[in-house]
Amino acid sequence: LGYGACQVPATPGLHAVTCVTWVPREGSWRQRLSQRFVGGGPQLCAPELAAGASDRFRLWTESSGTVHLQLGVLLRNFGCYGVEA
Repeated sequence: LGYGACQVPATPGLHAVTCVTWVPREGSWRQRLSQRFVGGGPQLCAPELAAGASDRFRLWTESSGTVHLQLGVLLRNFGCYGVEA
């Protein structure tokens, strides 16, 4: 479990996207070891911090792996929102 952000391609078609994930790092080494075996872990009190890169630098985090996505993008009415395909 963790947090991650990646960009969805703005061109139609099938895309392979890799999303790097991270988790907040808190607690003593005993608590972290317990979380590895029992599960769970710290969560962000304000998840909107994960969205803004300017606020994220204040968090103490560790990597939790990557997620590989296969996205099928279909564009419809994007011209109404100023996106050109």
